[in-house]
Amino acid sequence: MKKALVIVVAIVVAALSWFAYLSSDADKRDQQAAEVPLITVMEILHASDLQAGVKTAVKEKNTQAIEQWLEQAVNVGEAANLSKQDLDYLKSETAKDYVVFNAKRQLYNEAFEARYYSLEEVESLKQQYPEAKDLFPRTDALIEKRDAIIEQMAKTLSGSNTVDDLSLNKAKQQWREQAENLEQ
Repeated sequence: MKKALVIVVAIVVAALSWFAYLSSDADKRDQQAAEVPLITVMEILHASDLQAGVKTAVKEKNTQAIEQWLEQAVNVGEAANLSKQDLDYLKSETAKDYVVFNAKRQLYNEAFEARYYSLEEVESLKQQYPEAKDLFPRTDALIEKRDAIIEQMAKTLSGSNTVDDLSLNKAKQQWREQAENLEQ
């Protein structure tokens, strides 16, 4: 009987110890979870309002507005309990260069789209936004496809395999009209 009582007491002590361990482990996990930031630096830098604001500031060549947007990013980072290292990054020239670089790429994409549909040249745009140089081959390919579509439209309009100026101009006009209908 004494042996059974000792075993039961040992099991009860082991169970209580186990529950105490689990409780302290849960407290540690809760504490660690509280230290994890609510948002990351990249999520802050890619927030749609920050990107739109920086893009507008870059377009208007307003460096003060860019600084204000980055100050807001730092404020968000502080509110989210980001580490000192992350906050230092948000305050750095590297972060500024990063958001300006992305804004210029977005501006290139928007300007390219407008020129693509209106059949305007894009070489000057490429010179204006060298930050998008990795996009140039893709945009060139899109222009080639567009031009091939317009040429095919012109052939259809002319009723032959040769394209004359009149049918080419009509095809371009149809292209522009379709682009305008897409915008509406």
